[in-house]
Amino acid sequence: MKLLICIFLFTSISTLYAEPKLVFEKKVFNFGEIIEGEKATCIFNFKNTGNSVVKILDVRPTCGCTVTDINKKSLNPGEAGTIEAVFYSIGRKGKISKYIYVTTNEKENNTIRLSIVGIVRKTWSIDPDKVDFGEIKNWYTLIDTVVISSTLVDSIQIDSVTTEPDGLTAKIISHRGDSVSIEVSVDASEITWKFIGVIRFYSNVAKKRKIIIPVYARIKEEKKKEE
Repeated sequence: MKLLICIFLFTSISTLYAEPKLVFEKKVFNFGEIIEGEKATCIFNFKNTGNSVVKILDVRPTCGCTVTDINKKSLNPGEAGTIEAVFYSIGRKGKISKYIYVTTNEKENNTIRLSIVGIVRKTWSIDPDKVDFGEIKNWYTLIDTVVISSTLVDSIQIDSVTTEPDGLTAKIISHRGDSVSIEVSVDASEITWKFIGVIRFYSNVAKKRKIIIPVYARIKEEKKKEE
């Protein structure tokens, strides 16, 4: 009888002090350097080092550019699992820091922050990345210069430069290795109110062969003279 009481008390105490504990192998994943448009797959391995079941209640990235997938949401003591996070770099550049918050059933410190870090290199540097002439008078010819350079090749091979609509022209005025200068001009006499055009630049850069540069202008309204 005493033995049964002791076993019962031991089991009750063990249950009372049983705690889940989710431990990650690493909380920061550095994907290194990628080119804009590429994706980085980041793996976070974890394990239940506690003595009761861990339940993963939520896995929440803080940015729409990151998508997560978890292979196991409930882990017995000693069991392991993986969170796979895919970072999409479209529209991103420079140093990257993205976060994923993991919420568990632990009584204390039940939210764990995971970090994804790295560097996204732009395929192209375009200065300026759009041409906006602002308000103009309709008898002007507008001229600006755009400089395009590549981070992937030592020498840019230009396949073609096209423009639309009529009234917009683009002329290469300098081409040195990995840098090209383009003179952009708009014949304002063709504009009735607002102008929206595009320059399409095609080259030998495989990852992003085509560049589109928008061009804007609008006619300045003349104030009517009082009679």
